[in-house]
Parts: sequence; C-alpha cells; structure tokens
Amino acid sequence: MYDDIVSSHLSRRSLLRLGLSGAALTAGGGLLAGCSSSGDSRGVVPASERVPLPAYVPFEGARPDLKGEKGSADGFLHYPQNPPKSVDGRPGDGAPITAMLAIFYPAWPAASENAAWSYLNEQLGSELQIQQVPSPDYVARFATTIAGNDLPAVMQVGKVARLPELMKAKFVDLTKYLSGDAVKKYPNLANIPSEAWPAGVFNNAIYGIPTTRGMWQSSVLFNRSDLIKAKGLDAGQIASFDDLFSLCKELTDSKNSVWALATPPIGYIRQMLKMPNVWRLDGGKLTNAYEVPEQEEVLNACIKLWKAGVVHPDAFALNSEQTRQFFIGGRTLICGGNYQAWSRFHREHKPGTSFDLDALPLPGYSGGQGTFHLAEPAYSVGGISKGNEDRVETILKVWNYLAAPFGSAEYLAAIYGQSGPDYTLNGSDPVQTARGLREQLLLTPLVAAPGVAYYPNDSQVTEKTHAHMKKMANTNAIQNPALYQYSETASAKGGELNKRMDSDFNDIIQGRKKISDWAKSVASWRSGGGDRIRTELEAAMSAK
Repeated sequence: MYDDIVSSHLSRRSLLRLGLSGAALTAGGGLLAGCSSSGDSRGVVPASERVPLPAYVPFEGARPDLKGEKGSADGFLHYPQNPPKSVDGRPGDGAPITAMLAIFYPAWPAASENAAWSYLNEQLGSELQIQQVPSPDYVARFATTIAGNDLPAVMQVGKVARLPELMKAKFVDLTKYLSGDAVKKYPNLANIPSEAWPAGVFNNAIYGIPTTRGMWQSSVLFNRSDLIKAKGLDAGQIASFDDLFSLCKELTDSKNSVWALATPPIGYIRQMLKMPNVWRLDGGKLTNAYEVPEQEEVLNACIKLWKAGVVHPDAFALNSEQTRQFFIGGRTLICGGNYQAWSRFHREHKPGTSFDLDALPLPGYSGGQGTFHLAEPAYSVGGISKGNEDRVETILKVWNYLAAPFGSAEYLAAIYGQSGPDYTLNGSDPVQTARGLREQLLLTPLVAAPGVAYYPNDSQVTEKTHAHMKKMANTNAIQNPALYQYSETASAKGGELNKRMDSDFNDIIQGRKKISDWAKSVASWRSGGGDRIRTELEAAMSAK
C-alpha cells in the first residue's frame, strides 16, 4: 500500500542489509551519508550560496479520497477513473539504457521472457537493460563496478566512503537540468517533495535523483486487533507504559506458545519518552540519543517486559521473516514494522482465516503524547554516469516516465504492465493476472512516485493506515536534525559503533550486563568516534 504491489517487496531489514538506512544513532547524513575529506562536500556551504533545490509542483491529476497532511500520505479507496497521461509521447531515443539497482525479491524474468518488461520498453521507446543485484551483494557490486570504470548509464548509488568525491568523479552534474524551475521540464520529477532532494546533493550540486518514501519508512507497533478484541481487550486504549505492560501480561499465554511481543519495543519506548530522533540540536550543539538519561529508563522498561515473560523467548535470535510469520500466525500479538508492512501483513495471512491488525497509538510514557520519529524522506538515490552527457535529457525523460504518479496512465504501465495480459480492471482497480504476477519489472528501488495509501482489496485497510499515519504526523513528530549532513568518521566507524551499542543494550536487557554498565558503553562510544562524529556534524550544520 505504498502502493499495494510496491510495498510487498520492501522491508526495513532489507534496507539495513543494503546500507541505505539512516536510522543508526551515530549517523548524521541519512541514507547517503558518505563522506570526504574534501572541503566542498555536502553541507559545508553558506546558505546564501547553496544550490537551489528543484521546484516542487505536486501532481494534481488524481484527487485523493483521503487527504494527507504534514508528510502523511494521501489515501485512495480506488484507482482513479480515466487516469490522465502525465507524459507526452515516448520519451526514449531508440537506443538502449543500461541500469543497475538492488532488489529485495527474486529477480524478474529477463525481457526476452517477460512481456510486461517488453511492453514497458515499447512505451518508453528505449530498451531498459537492467542488472538486478540482490541487496546483500549490492554495495560490493557497486564498489567493484566503480573500480572497474564500466558503469551502466543509470545506477542506484550504494553507501560507500568518500561518496561526494566519487559522485563528482563518476556521475553527471544534473544541476542545470533540475535545479529550481528547470525541473518543470520533467513534471513527474517535480512531483518529488522538496525534503527528499538534499539526499542527491553533493559538492553543492545535484548529482542524484531521490526515490522518496517518507513516512512509509517510519516505524510503528502493529497489533493483532482481531485476536486482542476476542479477549475482550482494546490495544487502542493504552495511554502510558503501565497500560502497555498490563496489556502485554494479559495477552501472554506462554503455555500455549503465545506471547504479547515479538521483540522488546525499544524504539517505541524511546518515542514514549520523547527521546531525540538520532540527535537533538540545542543552541548549535548536538546530543545523541545514546547520551540522554531517558535511555536508562528505556532499559528499565525493556528489562521489566523481559523478566515478565511477555516477550518471545527467542526474541534476540529471530530474523525478520520469523518475526513476521509469528505475528501472522498469532504466536505474537504485537510486532514492530514500518507502514509499508500494513498491507503486506494482510496479503500474507492464510486465505480464509480471520485476520485483522491495527497500529498502537503513541502515548507518553506516563501519559499525554509521545514524540513520533519521522523516517528520512529519501529511500535511495540514483545517478547518471559520466560518458552519457549527450543523452542526459533523454534519460531524464525516461526517468520522468518511470516516476509517473499514482493515478496516472503511465503509473499503470510502469507498475502493472499491459492492460489485459498483465492486469484486468475490477471497476477502476487493477487486478494482476497470473502472468502479471509472474512477469514484472519493478524499478521502485531506483525510481518511483511518492507513495499513497491504496489497498483495493479492503478499503478499511487504506482508511486505517491513512488515519494512523495522519495522527502520527500530528503527534509531536520530529526529524533527525542532522539529516543529510555528513561525517567522515560516521562513514568509517558509525556502523561498528552502533553494532557495539546494540550488543551492549541487548546484553543489559537479558541480564548479562548491569544498567550501570550503560554509562561505560556511552563513554566508549564517545571516545571511539562518537565525539568526533558530533564535531563533524556540528561543523557541517554551522554554515550560515
């Protein structure tokens, strides 16, 4: 329901494997927080001299049934009737366009065996020759491809060190094509929200085009509302941590292998306690979430849940697939995930069985409201490699087609394929055929329109997702203040620092270490690189 098809292939764990997530507590720059020792890298430019971001001109060809606000998604109960065209003619020039992107699903059949892919090539007027790389291998493949200097025309950019220098050396500066009003030549690219574009800015120039997900990547706690209501309980009424704890005790039936929680809800409790979203900025100074005193309260709360036996006993060993299946199967009744998981859970439950879910509200720890943590606006960034300067406008026109917004005619072709063989219409809603399910080409990790809430199988799913997202957007929602700033130290050491902190946190919850040891962990984080990361981010943010 980021669109129903698109969301089925994306998961938070997949993003982490690829290294394209900005959730780590030491990160400052989000998904492309690569760094450089060069003085003209991302961020350290006076505001008056910064490159103008592309103008934002939202698509108005489809009116939503449910209007979003403050970054929450619009909702559509049905695909719009008589979808308008967002592109005039075929954008290609007859020559092939090579590309490489990460995939989080089995590779689609090649174009020679994939009618939907062939149909899309016809609509584009250029053949897309795509390298589909499994996500765990993508960063290594990206680095190898760069080193071999044999780049496809278009690439999803991997998270590697010294990224601003790499972008300048290997990719085309797109500033003159996209900055300010220039982007209006490509109206579907102008439909990308302004807050996502800084992810593609390096060396004070636009080198990348973002694929935006925004709030769809934000984490929530889902609950099996059908099973909970059958017990005479209502998870939607919790108003504090004490309420959550009481609910979890009532839901747990370990003798019958049912536990309230799949894993300790660490991020949720941090939001209940109004902790920083990675960093807190006050008077030009940054404080990391690791350092605030509320972190020990999170530990105490998680220890309480763990000792009470309301968390699945294998919680610290479960992978994301096991966690999801336990939740779908009713062995755990509360499970974390991002908004994209909402429709995926509905699709994956066994047909003919009772299934419903909702997401918990976000109260303050002791009452009132918590603070919702917004995910970074951009999901990934793609660039055009050097050597393709004479085809930049053609490639951008093709990119513009593939970024066609929900509700347009081109969106159906890009996402669903050809009407008839690949999908049929139920009213105005596309329904995939067996061939359409088998033969697709989803380029959404590299290029996609902004997401909407859309689940035509059940309008209540769309309505509930939209309502919860809209409510969270108005629940003291905060963004990481250091988003899209850079730190060389974070690039080199951030991942390992976070891994150590996570390990220490989990050891304390399970009783292998004491809460008093957390202060030692924080001190080690600071001396091991955390303080240097802070200094570098503050320097980047101080440019006026």
